[in-house]
Amino acid sequence: MTKNRARGPFARALVGVVNAGVTPLDRMRARSVMAANRFFLIAAVVSLPWALIIALADPPVTLAPGLTHLAMVCIWVICVDLNRRQLYLSAAVSGLLVPIAQFTYLASVFSVDAGFQLPLLTVGALAFVIFTPPEWWGGLALTIVATLALVWTYGGAAFDSGQVDMGTPELRVLAVSNVVVVVMILSVLAWFNNYFFVRERRRNVRLLAEAEVAARTDSLTEVFNRRGVSPVLSQTARDGHYSVALADLDRFKRINDRLGHGAGDVVLSNVARTLVEAVGERGTVARWGGEEFLVVLPGMALDEAVEHMERARTAIEKEYGAEGVLENVTMSVGVAHAPRFTSKDEVLRLADAKLYEAKASGRNLVVGATLVGVRRA
Repeated sequence: MTKNRARGPFARALVGVVNAGVTPLDRMRARSVMAANRFFLIAAVVSLPWALIIALADPPVTLAPGLTHLAMVCIWVICVDLNRRQLYLSAAVSGLLVPIAQFTYLASVFSVDAGFQLPLLTVGALAFVIFTPPEWWGGLALTIVATLALVWTYGGAAFDSGQVDMGTPELRVLAVSNVVVVVMILSVLAWFNNYFFVRERRRNVRLLAEAEVAARTDSLTEVFNRRGVSPVLSQTARDGHYSVALADLDRFKRINDRLGHGAGDVVLSNVARTLVEAVGERGTVARWGGEEFLVVLPGMALDEAVEHMERARTAIEKEYGAEGVLENVTMSVGVAHAPRFTSKDEVLRLADAKLYEAKASGRNLVVGATLVGVRRA
């Protein structure tokens, strides 16, 4: 069962709203849209009951502020749809400009003692999360507007007494409630920033790990490439005596010419698999280049190394010598054994010489030798 199917209908709907308009190809846009939709959704849910509270605070004076508060909730819902239609800038500007006007209006109706101007403090933080960096000029403009509105509420005479007939205890309840709203908005913003940071960091770690694996792995055969096997070979040379084998497919060009490169790729993949099965956990297989493979066999004497490679050669000959196979495939192998700390270049040169000896001796052979009288690496 997939993760999306495991979610209930409500959770799927919630995820759909939060991700409305998210474009995975633009990570910065995705972050801003996800943040905007979360804000619009949470703000709408929190503000909806406030519309009724405001309307019933001192009717009929507070009826109009209650209706405008409800209109603000509707606009936030519309902003989610604007994001879905990729009208991001319109959604961001509308989603912040309308509450600036509404909370300034409420401060004039209830007075500054009710604290409705306090949510204006969050506009700056919201703006630089909802807008992408190229659009931060818009966030800066809205932050300036919100700041001027906030200064106006504290400095304007129209905000001193308000228009409603409410006692000090009721005003204090409203003020505390608005402080809670501000704290909640800032906390949600902090949580989202941390969530997105952690998510992106995990994604980057995963992508880096995948890139490192891709850099060390041959994409066709899924075994090590030269870069990937190089540290393995170096460590093997330091740990003790070892053997290496160079295996090359015989007359591989004929396979590509007759059957096409697609068939050749299949052959290479099967040969790599056969080599891996032949050496098991005793060695490491790498694609050395073209149709040539390198096999590193730590702590393995020459006789045993030749035996392993002979097993692989026989398996390939049998697999591609069966009835119905369009082209026979055989492999020549050169094996070199060396003591500890032997130069990698010396060992590889000996293995390459033995490979050419196998080719010259009629192909489809395994030829090996031990390196003696070598220089220490």
